[in-house]
Order: sequence, then C-alpha cells, then structure tokens
Amino acid sequence: MEPSPVALINAEYLSTSAFMQQAESLIEFRKVLESGLVALAAEKATEADWATMRGILAEQEAALEMDRSTPNADLRFHEAINSANIRFHKALAAATRNPLAIMVLEAISQPLAEVSRRTNEMPGVPEAGLRQHWAIYRAIRENNPEKARRAMLLHLKAAERNAHILEDEEHTPAHIPVTAQMSTQKTESPV
Repeated sequence: MEPSPVALINAEYLSTSAFMQQAESLIEFRKVLESGLVALAAEKATEADWATMRGILAEQEAALEMDRSTPNADLRFHEAINSANIRFHKALAAATRNPLAIMVLEAISQPLAEVSRRTNEMPGVPEAGLRQHWAIYRAIRENNPEKARRAMLLHLKAAERNAHILEDEEHTPAHIPVTAQMSTQKTESPV
C-alpha cells in the first residue's frame, strides 16, 4: 500500500531506517525544497535573520573547538554540531517568511537530524559543513538568490555523497580476518 501524501512528509515515515533505504528520495526532495528556500531567504532575510544565522554559525565554530578528550565530550560535540546544523536550516526556512516552507522543513527535521548525526561522525564532515553554511550565509547576506541556490546545491551534493558513503559502509560485509581465511582454505600436499 502506497503511503498517503501526508505520510510522505511525516517525520515518523522518514525514520532512520527508512532514510537509509530512501536516501536519494530525501536528498532529491531537499534539493528542490532547500534550493528554493535559500533563494527566497536571499530576497527576504532581515538583519534579525542574519544575526540568527551568524549566532548559529558561531555555535558551530565553538563546537568544532571543543575539547573532545574527556569522557562524554564526543557525545556533547556531536549533539552541539547536529543541533546547530538543523537550527541553521530551520533559520533559513524562517527567513523566507513562508509558513508552509517552515512547516515542511520542520516535518523532515527528524530524519535530517539523524543523517546529520551519522555523517558528522565522518572525518572532516563537520568542518566542511561549517564552510558550506558560511558560503550559504554570505550569499543570503549579499541578497543574491542565484549564488545562494548554488551554495545550497553544493552543500546538498556533499550531503548526498556522505549519505552514499554511509550507506555503502553499512552494506559492506565485514572482512574475514586473514587467519580465518587461511584456516578455511584446503591444504594441498605436494605430490
């Protein structure tokens, strides 16, 4: 049975396991949604919106500078990075002044948060995400819808690439240790 159109944007339908099965659909939808949202935000954002985004980006930067060597520090780091990431995308939607856009982004924020959590565990991803967010912010601040759209599409292409890497890693069978391989091979005696 096909899900109803309402169920398609329901965060429960797009749970973690469903996301991994439907990563391309979610990212494809994000490309359509968020490239339009960011262009609209570039036209409508106010000084207050810019300040909100800058504040979130400062939190992202602070999270990247956290000492991650203490117990539970890694967990706090990922919580801070993921929270800032989702709040940045919500701030973009809010800057459009479009209540439907805000509602749809809110509806998909749970699977986005899960993807963010998982991909930000990959080396270099949190730092790259921050650089991409700054590029998006600068384009919005310049009131340049086309530049903002391009920056968002680059960000989402990186998200797509990272999701595919995760998906590949999760579907790659564990390697059999060399010693186990050797013990299972037939030994041939010389003739």
